[in-house]
Amino acid sequence: MITTEVIVVTDEEVKSLAQSILSRYGIDFTCYEPKSFRRRIIRILHLYNFKSTLELWNRFLRDRNFVYDFMNDISVGMTSMFRDPAMWKSLRGIVKKKYEGANEINVWHAGCSTGEEVYSMGMLLKETELQSKTRAIATDINQGAMREAEEGVYHKIKMIENEKNYLEFNKYGHFNRYYENEGTMVKMNPDLISHVKFEYQNLITEEPPQPKLFDIVFCRNVMIYFDNPAKEKILDKFYSVIKPGGLLIIGFYDTMLPLLKQRLFSFEDEEAKIFRRE
Repeated sequence: MITTEVIVVTDEEVKSLAQSILSRYGIDFTCYEPKSFRRRIIRILHLYNFKSTLELWNRFLRDRNFVYDFMNDISVGMTSMFRDPAMWKSLRGIVKKKYEGANEINVWHAGCSTGEEVYSMGMLLKETELQSKTRAIATDINQGAMREAEEGVYHKIKMIENEKNYLEFNKYGHFNRYYENEGTMVKMNPDLISHVKFEYQNLITEEPPQPKLFDIVFCRNVMIYFDNPAKEKILDKFYSVIKPGGLLIIGFYDTMLPLLKQRLFSFEDEEAKIFRRE
């Protein structure tokens, strides 16, 4: 039974827990935005019926593998296919114009979560006839979420919002041709991600994946969970691996414009939060 009592977690407890995890496991949560990290810690306390962070840490000490469950629970994300349809409509036109004559298109989905964004891009690439020349890498710290992304099985309830978003992206399209019904679930067509390789990655502490240079990098509604120094560190990584003229796509809730302006990114489409590396 999950407790519903109010649990208070102090700033000192948040810092101590993050530092202890870093010291014991080498996994860095110290750069997480403190309020966001506290909310997620409290969620985990309720989820496992812990009454304090001390009980949580005792679980770490008793079960060394618990850190993987903790990482998955901390990094759980809420997303949908074609989230922010206006961005996807803009991206379709930009990609078609910019890369139609390219020999190869390299894409990085940084923080791919359960894969809704990856499948959305797969549909966009199919409808622009660019999938055959695209190679993509999808990374995340949450291995459970990545397994869900690779399997491509979602509850039908999720598909209501997904289809609504898709039809705003392409009102003449047929969303149901991209999946098969399996009872209360649907399975996305595997060929939508035939160009994608999934890899575990800690965005903060690990080097960017191969290839060294990307045409498009997605990092949508991920950096809202990091403090400003961590955001700057990530942006340095993106700047180093995006080709000149390549695209960086962030989320509508990522408040990063002052940092982006200092990193030689300019607007490709300001309203859609699509940036171009200079």
